[in-house]
Amino acid sequence: MTRRIAPGGAVLGSLLLCGCSAVGTPEPACRPLEVAELPALGALRGAWIDNERFVVTDLHQSRLLVYDTSKGLEQIVHGWDTEDVNLSYRWPMDIRPWGRGFVLVDLPSRPPARLLELDGKLRPVRVAWHGDNERIDGGLEGTEVTNVFELAVLGDSLFLQAERPTSESLPGRVYVELGTRHGSGRDDRVLAELAAWPGFEGERDSPGMVLSHLAAVGRGAGSVFALRYSNAPFIQELAGEGRSLNAFPKLPAPLPTLPQASSSDRSANNAAIEASSYPAGLYADEDSLYVLIRDATAQRPAWDLHRIDPEQDEVVGKLRLPTNAVHVNLLPGRRFWVLEESGSGVDTFRTPTRLLLLSSAAIRAGEVPSCD
Repeated sequence: MTRRIAPGGAVLGSLLLCGCSAVGTPEPACRPLEVAELPALGALRGAWIDNERFVVTDLHQSRLLVYDTSKGLEQIVHGWDTEDVNLSYRWPMDIRPWGRGFVLVDLPSRPPARLLELDGKLRPVRVAWHGDNERIDGGLEGTEVTNVFELAVLGDSLFLQAERPTSESLPGRVYVELGTRHGSGRDDRVLAELAAWPGFEGERDSPGMVLSHLAAVGRGAGSVFALRYSNAPFIQELAGEGRSLNAFPKLPAPLPTLPQASSSDRSANNAAIEASSYPAGLYADEDSLYVLIRDATAQRPAWDLHRIDPEQDEVVGKLRLPTNAVHVNLLPGRRFWVLEESGSGVDTFRTPTRLLLLSSAAIRAGEVPSCD
């Protein structure tokens, strides 16, 4: 049974809830982040640099944007701004903390996909991994994954949501773990595929609306989970036997049957998505998983964040986010969660309209007031 996590009643609990100290002006649990520039496309992928700064990919413009939670846009890093042309990147898809720096998914104009290791200042230092795919008549040839869309990191291991070439005309969905082998020196470190979880029939096309499939919980002995589809959505642990959780939020309406989207006209597909209720993403904070559910049963969409305890396999809380945006994506952090609001994508691409900063303590307590 779902239970609501009530905020503490004590003064200390209230102070912790709003993320402030007993001295000074209390920090609001929700506030807009005043920024001079936003990514061109509404699909927030990023990483926290520290408790105050975060970086997001700007896929359409080949760059990374660094924001400060107090100052707004702090830095722009262009993909071609590197001394080694072989380390430049064109389509930065996702970025995560890794080692002493970061790892970046790069989708070049021609296969294979690559993972670039960046230092702490977001400068590319080496190609950490690349696929073996080659383009041939009628598709791709190769055994390794291609079209890497998303990353999760746990220790030295990288978990990818990707595709693998098949005998069919379209590549198949797959989730893969890449692990490291350490040699005598830093440059001898090699990433190799350790495990794979093939997609279910139709899984590649059935969601059509999920922006975040992967989430890592805990540290050290933590784990990685994936939001998956096989007739119905569920959460699978990408470890060991790949157990599936029984816990999943109740959907406000049946999942939509999406029309087949073509590369030339996706308006019908996008219109169906924007009229529907569906799981929009999987996220993690500390030892909890969170499923973002879009509820389109009223005049304006509502967004509910359902908290799941993966160890107990139980839904333990529900939080309605302070937004009615057409599309929403999230970036969890220790102090703040970033909430990206985006407009309609029926006639054009989803365009970000605003970034909100939500108190992480308030989310854990189950109460976030309106930002407006």
